[in-house]
Amino acid sequence: MLTARLRSFLLNPYFVGALYLLLTVVVTAQHYLKGPGSYNNYLIFAKPFFNLLEGKNLYIEYPEQYQDTYKYSPVFALFIGVFAVLPDFLGLLGWNLLNNVVLYTAGRRLFPDVRRQSLFLLLVVVDMMTALHNSQANCLLVGLMLWTYINLEKRRYLLAGLCVALAALIKVYGIGIGLIFLFYPAPIRSGLWAALWTVVLAFTPLLVVSWTDFQMIYRAWFDIVQASATGIQLSLMGVLQSWFGVPITAKGIVQIIGMLLLLAPLVHWRAWREADYRRLYVASIPIFVVIFNQMAESPTFVIAVAGFMYWFIWYRRSTPLAGPLFGLVFVFTTLVATDLFPDSARENFFDVYKIKAVPMILAWIFIQSQLLFYPRWRERLQRAAEHSAAGSEPALQPIH
Repeated sequence: MLTARLRSFLLNPYFVGALYLLLTVVVTAQHYLKGPGSYNNYLIFAKPFFNLLEGKNLYIEYPEQYQDTYKYSPVFALFIGVFAVLPDFLGLLGWNLLNNVVLYTAGRRLFPDVRRQSLFLLLVVVDMMTALHNSQANCLLVGLMLWTYINLEKRRYLLAGLCVALAALIKVYGIGIGLIFLFYPAPIRSGLWAALWTVVLAFTPLLVVSWTDFQMIYRAWFDIVQASATGIQLSLMGVLQSWFGVPITAKGIVQIIGMLLLLAPLVHWRAWREADYRRLYVASIPIFVVIFNQMAESPTFVIAVAGFMYWFIWYRRSTPLAGPLFGLVFVFTTLVATDLFPDSARENFFDVYKIKAVPMILAWIFIQSQLLFYPRWRERLQRAAEHSAAGSEPALQPIH
């Protein structure tokens, strides 16, 4: 009885919402009180707004404003001005709130019942915290990717196009979720909405800069994106390099193979209209864009974990491997970034061998195999989804 009451309390949407709000405020205050060095990532996002207004090159160092260099799009620099004009604490709080509100509201609409909505949000909360501590845009990005799917399910093609355009203009690989446009009626029309939104948003910096400065800024962005893609961090390429000595020059081949594997299940064109097939792709794509991004960092993994947890909640009963995969992801992807592991272990073992990426690579391979051999998995996936739905608690009404 106590377990049932505790479960009911933890899965209550009011508790989950309050938890997300409390963590956002506490972490924001914690980093603000430590000083600018502790929220430098936010300054990297916010200060380029003022450089944009002056028509400066956004992609060179401004050590008097922040450490490191700005690598996001000119559009991002414009729209974050909403926060940049505020005092640092309010701007940082607003930025963190935006990230978590987009993720939270997506989670509240990702499943048809409150129980699974809340469970999903709780399962990603530690990775949300990792991203929150770094004031990065990853929660916003994965929220927009999920909102793209939610809007497509509701046949809101205009909004789906806006979400994928915003995701792509935050980080280029956010466009990956656009692949699921193929699975819905009028894919050309919805794709055109996405293209139109992307073009319109891409030109919005012209509201504050001249055409000459506009061209200069975009050329500088293109150059820095190319220059910054030379390292290897927490990715499949990082694992191949640290474990097997695969040279960095092979990253293009690895990414091409990954793209071919991602697209291969599209041969099952008769399955495109089936909910289980679409859900598998919605789980696969967020993992794919992280593990095949050679520059992925620890806070980036909230994107991949969200994709895995979406799959786990729907299809954990489709295979006995779901439990072990969940355990690997939770311990070696989620918890490895926390203080539960000593710094020495992270620095001398986990970081060296890119351990954080390994469970997500295994999870992606398995999910992709279910897609690739979908006809063989169809019945097991359907039964797992029905069982997941049967375990729902209808007493609480989901948001519509």
